[in-house]
Amino acid sequence: MLGGLLDPQARVPSGYEPIHPAVMRQLNRWDVDVFVLGAPGEPPLLFRESGLAVQDSRVERLLSTIDRRVLVRTKDYYTLSEQLLASLETIQDGCHVPDTDRFAILQTAAAAALESTIPLVNPARFVNASRRISDHFVRLAETSSLSPASVFAIARHDQSAFTHATNVCCYSLILAEELGVTDRAQLDEIALGALLHDIGMRHVPAEILRKPGALSPREMEVVRKHPQLGYEELLSTTSLSLPQMLMAYQHHEHVDGRGYPVGAVRDEIHPWSRLLAVVDVFDSLTGRRPYRPPFSPEEAMHHLEERSGTQFEKEVVQCWRQLLQL
Repeated sequence: MLGGLLDPQARVPSGYEPIHPAVMRQLNRWDVDVFVLGAPGEPPLLFRESGLAVQDSRVERLLSTIDRRVLVRTKDYYTLSEQLLASLETIQDGCHVPDTDRFAILQTAAAAALESTIPLVNPARFVNASRRISDHFVRLAETSSLSPASVFAIARHDQSAFTHATNVCCYSLILAEELGVTDRAQLDEIALGALLHDIGMRHVPAEILRKPGALSPREMEVVRKHPQLGYEELLSTTSLSLPQMLMAYQHHEHVDGRGYPVGAVRDEIHPWSRLLAVVDVFDSLTGRRPYRPPFSPEEAMHHLEERSGTQFEKEVVQCWRQLLQL
């Protein structure tokens, strides 16, 4: 069973965000209150008040005692994200930082860049912010030995746009390399395409995205427009390749022609879109949603295999299973 420090099945109380201790180690100062999960049904417990310098030896002693996630208030989360983003170049190049810690830091740093730019009318700024983040993911993939299991154990598994995009980006790179993609330029394209694949979801009303029950046919029709809308938005930029735009347009197409938006069949679907479809569904299933609890990796893999050859490319599903080592 996959698992790890950040137990993806644990529910984070409303108003708080999970932070890996590795993130806290990279800050010069704890300028926010830090909490730990309390007993079931109880509010989080204050772990350390703001104002403690990280150089203080007490910090490492405190962090070394934690065998679970720490939390910060949601209002403070993006402050931490911006601090990390400003120093990301130095952190990511630090050979002393473990690979899994680098992923946790990168995912947290991505929050401010992606969440603050995705609502903008002009998608160019979101594309540019995503390009900066995707470059760091490619560098991480090139210089690390991260596996899907290690990423799953440390990644966030909530329903936010940046969480899903960063998980899918990292999974896509690992899977692409296993399938034989070694060219740096192609990996750059795949990483950015993966980060941008759901850009059309910003046009789906929040009440639909947060609905706790099954969607009505009308609501489902609204959701199914997001690949087309995302593709049209990306067409307005001049910096993306056609395969990258097709990752947004085709990631819900099925190899048997029963997907959407146009019912493309097998070879009509770009290989990167077929790759993306597998990890996109895997991360969606293993993430927490308002209408269901998260699937375990084993349950998500079973879902993929049941649809191998109809919804998904068989070779890609088989490769993903081998990488997961279930």
